[in-house]
Amino acid sequence: MDAVNVAVRLRPVLPREPVDAASNWHVAGRSITCTKATNASFTFDHVFDHTSNNEGVFEAIAAPIVQSTLAGFHGTIFAYGQTSSGKTHTMMGSQREPGIIQLALDEIFAIIAESANRMFLIRVSFMEIYNECITDLLNPGSTNLKVHENKEREVFVGDVREENVTSIDEVLRLLKFGEKNRHIGCTDMNERSSRSHTIFRMTIESRECEQEVEGSDDAVRVATLNLVDLAGSERASATGADGVRLKEGGFINRSLFILSNVINKIADGDHSHIPFRDSKLTRILQTSLGGNAR
Repeated sequence: MDAVNVAVRLRPVLPREPVDAASNWHVAGRSITCTKATNASFTFDHVFDHTSNNEGVFEAIAAPIVQSTLAGFHGTIFAYGQTSSGKTHTMMGSQREPGIIQLALDEIFAIIAESANRMFLIRVSFMEIYNECITDLLNPGSTNLKVHENKEREVFVGDVREENVTSIDEVLRLLKFGEKNRHIGCTDMNERSSRSHTIFRMTIESRECEQEVEGSDDAVRVATLNLVDLAGSERASATGADGVRLKEGGFINRSLFILSNVINKIADGDHSHIPFRDSKLTRILQTSLGGNAR
């Protein structure tokens, strides 16, 4: 695994927020400074200010991962942050501003169109993890799905629906269908708060068009690209959550805590025990986070 790259993006100020809220943060290169209190500075692989757009984020962060997937390496792109921080906008985008998923599709099919010497097969699936229960968003009647491991120790979700696709339009149609089945709720911080994690997975297989020379190790490439829209971390006092919303927030925060532990151990090179099995999210992504991945 090459690295875990972390980028921070400031979103524009919302109408309900103080107009000078953006001035609380100062961006300089790869560093961001909190000017409101302690002037504490933090450095990341990339920092994007509130004027950034999805295309700029994609080119800097996501495009290399997408390109590596087509070369045979697993890849995962997360949008992580508190509720109402703009994660879904970054991943899904809008009609005016395509998100990471749309831009990734453009990149994938553009590369395929230019690769006259290779044949490609693409399968997609779309899963939701809601209160640690896995549902197939392409077949919403299929819920409480189980995570399995095959003889090659590859992790997969049983009975999840996979669709073969040959065009961007086909993928977008499936995305739109799946998004309608996702759990959405209202909190004090967000009228349309994602109450679940979603994993949009593309499995890309390719091989040379001509018969390979015997013994070649480049006959078939298989890799998965996971595009993950995480539910936002929450404080009940800020969101006004109670009852069902409070329960959802507890599951969300626990799984995000486990994900942060897994990523920290991978980034630090500590492979003594990585707690992939502690949540459904990290278990599903185990191969793509800790295996043949970039």
